[in-house]
Amino acid sequence: MKTPHSIKLYERNGTPRYDPITDTYSDDYELIRETPCLANYISQQRVFELYGDRTNRVLIVRFSQEQQPFDRVEFDGRTFVPIEAIDAPIKGAVRLKEVAG
Repeated sequence: MKTPHSIKLYERNGTPRYDPITDTYSDDYELIRETPCLANYISQQRVFELYGDRTNRVLIVRFSQEQQPFDRVEFDGRTFVPIEAIDAPIKGAVRLKEVAG
């Protein structure tokens, strides 16, 4: 399989902390590694069929080797989180949903 793209995998470092001033949670993420992959966006029509949502962008990432579990992904300047729960070690396709950075 060709792997023309590169993706950064992150894992959560500790538990999220609540900031009452901004009413948000802050997460600390640690870079696991930058790894080659094949990445494709799903069409918005297909996203609506599968997830019932017209606003989310879903990315399918295919790895050629097994990857350890991760909590966040950075691809092409955008941030994504896994849609399905990821069990340790995975090989194959993972669906990711875009979130605010």
